[in-house]
Amino acid sequence: MEWGGPQGDLSYMDHRKEREAQRRQEDRDLNRALLWVAGAVVLEVLLVLVNKRYFYYNVSDSQAVNLAVMLSAGLQGLRLVSLAVLVVSLIWALLRARSKEKSGVPVVVAVVSGVLLTCAQVILVYREPGMEMLFWLVPALAALALVFYLYQREFFLSALVSGLGVVGLWFIRHMGISLTAVVTVVMMVVVGAVVLWLKKNDGCLSAGEESRRVLPADANYPLTLISCGLSLAVVVIGAVAGSGVAYYLMYAMIAWLFALLVFYTVKMI
Repeated sequence: MEWGGPQGDLSYMDHRKEREAQRRQEDRDLNRALLWVAGAVVLEVLLVLVNKRYFYYNVSDSQAVNLAVMLSAGLQGLRLVSLAVLVVSLIWALLRARSKEKSGVPVVVAVVSGVLLTCAQVILVYREPGMEMLFWLVPALAALALVFYLYQREFFLSALVSGLGVVGLWFIRHMGISLTAVVTVVMMVVVGAVVLWLKKNDGCLSAGEESRRVLPADANYPLTLISCGLSLAVVVIGAVAGSGVAYYLMYAMIAWLFALLVFYTVKMI
């Protein structure tokens, strides 16, 4: 193809600028994803230290006992503070969105405080089994961040709601129908409602007269909605059938997540 003439030169320059802008955006996304991964690594190390000093310590050692008591008080304080920060950051994000300002910072603060709240709650309530679950959950959150920045957004929503299904089944297996399991179900319903809203509005979120695209025009809504329905179904089945069935359904949902990963990876090629 020849680019002769002024019109061709302008088209070529526009094409180069577009590719350069896309490359810079990809670099920014990769750097942000790596920051989340680094944060997950730091959190995983902290969990290992808490696990050693809070659950497995020498009861005859007074210093170790005092440290465990301090950790317990610190986790209770972290739970209250992170809950307060989560509420404030969500209100902050909503106010910035209504005033048509960028809400990236409050959203990040909300996610971080939500993760810390979850960690403190799970450790205090579920103790050793909860800590074992967190050792898997933190790397899963890092992988979810990679999906958000590097894959299609509909894959992120599918992976998010499917992951919530796995977490909900874990809570049911260990505690039955508890408040935490109910909260997980509510979160899945919210994700499903968001997907339906985006489908109705062609993948865009509207704020006043402005519209922001969240999902591409060719987004695969049926697969995401199937993930929402499947996650809700397995959690309900696990709650009715009991912990034994919930255990095997967890592996079924992990297999579903792997199938989604393969599908969207092939789609990117």
